[in-house]
Amino acid sequence: MSVLQLAAGVQSYDWGKVGRDSKAAVYAEANPNFELDEAKPYAELWMGTHPSCPSVVLDTGEALRDVLRKNPSLLGDRVQQKFGDDLPFLFKVLAINKALSIQAHPDKELARRLHSDRPDIYKGMP
Repeated sequence: MSVLQLAAGVQSYDWGKVGRDSKAAVYAEANPNFELDEAKPYAELWMGTHPSCPSVVLDTGEALRDVLRKNPSLLGDRVQQKFGDDLPFLFKVLAINKALSIQAHPDKELARRLHSDRPDIYKGMP
């Protein structure tokens, strides 16, 4: 398989930098479907398989998670053995305009339980 060009997802939160001042937005412009809004705050550029903001393959529009599930060898044997058919990380570019609170991310089991109990607060875990 050849190299896959990905379109990263962009998250807009009020603490992000606005318009072109945000590197997350500037980098997102590499995605042909992204239109930068100069009045909007862009806080994070995500590259990975997270269900809230997944990367997609530019040529096909297919979600990266689906590509990896069909082609688990792309992850390599050691990653597959430890993490299965999904990426064990989420790469983010942050564009911070306001101070952030400390964030702690749970492991997958706790994240699923929290999402099940309070989906209005704990988003993104199926």
